[in-house]
Amino acid sequence: MMMGANKYSSPFEESDADRRRGILDDDALSVELVSAFAGDRLLTKSERLRMEELRRSRGLRFFSDLLYSISHQFFSPEVAEDLWTEVLQHKIHLSTVLGRNVRTVVAALDYLSNITGNMHFPTLVGEAVIEEIVGLSLRDGLTGLFNHTYFFQQIDLEVRRAVRYGVDVSLMLIDIDDFKTVNDTYGHQHGDTILAAMGKTLLSVARDSDICCRYGGDEFSVILPLTDVHEAGEIAERIKAEMADYMPAGQKVTVSIGVASFGKTIRTYRDLVERADAALYEVKRNGKNRVEAMADSGWNGGVQLSKNN
Repeated sequence: MMMGANKYSSPFEESDADRRRGILDDDALSVELVSAFAGDRLLTKSERLRMEELRRSRGLRFFSDLLYSISHQFFSPEVAEDLWTEVLQHKIHLSTVLGRNVRTVVAALDYLSNITGNMHFPTLVGEAVIEEIVGLSLRDGLTGLFNHTYFFQQIDLEVRRAVRYGVDVSLMLIDIDDFKTVNDTYGHQHGDTILAAMGKTLLSVARDSDICCRYGGDEFSVILPLTDVHEAGEIAERIKAEMADYMPAGQKVTVSIGVASFGKTIRTYRDLVERADAALYEVKRNGKNRVEAMADSGWNGGVQLSKNN
């Protein structure tokens, strides 16, 4: 849906990817919850407490969140509260005229389309369908892992969180050793089978909180929130051991892993990615099939590094 160029349009530091996560994640601000908040049904005690906490923590952005949830359009905090009030007033007016409760989404659709002109040619799509579409757009079709686009959205979010709150975050970059030889020897179809199998293994070994992605080609990445370099190194060792696979002729296919963690010299996600990439380069230079971890203080960072095996 496209936003009209009028008084409700304004730039904002949060990205559209951030806002999508706010309505599609497990702890999402769903249309159902927003509708209940607007009076379409009674809020439960836990829902009421949650909405009160969101309103305290988000400030005026709370009203931007409400509107985004029901319209998938962004309205700046400076105008969102007034616009939300206008939508609710329109809901009351429509309900009075029609003699029945008009749900909040319907009132918002009519108000933004026919009164303010913010929405042009809107299409009705259920939340489940939207979630499925967004989910497919963020997944790699071969491995089922999140794709390159989602990786950069999430690593940016996690590093910004680390900078703001001083929490840990680590990153792994994983590369299949000599994958070109695998493709040349057994064909790209079998190479795809190896990639799919390794993606499945990665998902089974990683923790629920880890974000596993196909970085590109024969490279994978894992974002590890609230994880320091020591723990990340240990997890990387387990992943390296489990992701090893065997070809029909008995040839062992291994992986190399570079690990980096947030620290004083890292201010953006690019810094963290570059450091993990540098660690991966060291692995390749030192013989592959091992883990190298780089903490903020320098190489190794106190992590016991694996040897070739």
